[in-house]
Amino acid sequence: MKSLHLFLVSLAACILPGAVSSWNSFPSSMIAFSAGFEEPSPPLLNAEYQANFIQHKWNQNLSHITTGFIQNSPSQNFVRVDEVYDGNLASSFFDYTNTTKEGLVDNVLTTFDAKSKESTIWRDYVNSNFPLFSENLLVEYGAVFGGLVERQFNEGFVAAWNIMYQGVIPVTVYVNEANVTVGYDYFSPGLRTRVITAYFNVKT
Repeated sequence: MKSLHLFLVSLAACILPGAVSSWNSFPSSMIAFSAGFEEPSPPLLNAEYQANFIQHKWNQNLSHITTGFIQNSPSQNFVRVDEVYDGNLASSFFDYTNTTKEGLVDNVLTTFDAKSKESTIWRDYVNSNFPLFSENLLVEYGAVFGGLVERQFNEGFVAAWNIMYQGVIPVTVYVNEANVTVGYDYFSPGLRTRVITAYFNVKT
């Protein structure tokens, strides 16, 4: 019994002191193994922002990594993404005032191919990898708190919130202590697609 007690004390010493000191300004009630834990309510997001991003999308048919600059504007109902991938430059404008009943969004994509002097413009309705994050997104979808986690491009811990986007796509949204989105992950079972997206240099 004494050895069990010493083991538990040692385990607590390993888990809690260093971790607690790096929770940023999140309250102790949001620490999963805290005795005072209480499931928090989904926050309203600080949703007007610009950020650098990196995104990796993969399935059995592709592995696509892109990086660039994103602007999220729920007040004007658009997301703009300027990105670089495979030697190409591209700019996507997602107009969320123009969507289908299935949730597809009007997208204008301008691409500058490194092997061509001409740009190409393509337009259609798509299921975007870049959803519009509105202020009440987490509240509207009844988000479930997924704990405080570390992310590669963020200092300290951020809060994970789990939703079913459009009722069918499992999405985890990562939010810092100022309720600013700092990334999101999702998967789609159809083609076993996984997408991870990280923000950095976020400006609200």
